[in-house]
Amino acid sequence: MRVLLVLFVMLSACNMAGPGFRGAPATRAEAGGSHFLLRYSDGMVEVTRTSRAFLPRFPVIASHAAEAILMQTGCESRWFVGDPAMMIAGLSCNGGRAPPKPRKRRSYVCDVTGGYLSGRRGVSELELECRRS
Repeated sequence: MRVLLVLFVMLSACNMAGPGFRGAPATRAEAGGSHFLLRYSDGMVEVTRTSRAFLPRFPVIASHAAEAILMQTGCESRWFVGDPAMMIAGLSCNGGRAPPKPRKRRSYVCDVTGGYLSGRRGVSELELECRRS
């Protein structure tokens, strides 16, 4: 029963707004056979794809999202960042400039260089070597 509860809580968060878009109302849109939730904030829109697609390609989904954004807002999409499931677009409304792209977050890549694992007790000790990517 606990496993089902944890699974339910994890899956219910899949539709949440990302940083910078919390509190923004979600609008449903459809274009090119793809379904989206759109959230607007400060000249940008967060696009969450809600339809299924087999091996979706970013350029195809982004063009569908641009069409959906244009139909909903009347603004043109100038740039996209993200992946086929969730992306952020910069909007140009009434000939204005789109906001700058968000800065990439720093991420780290780590390699396990030593240590040991215990099957009965889980991870016991690991040595990591990390670098910024």
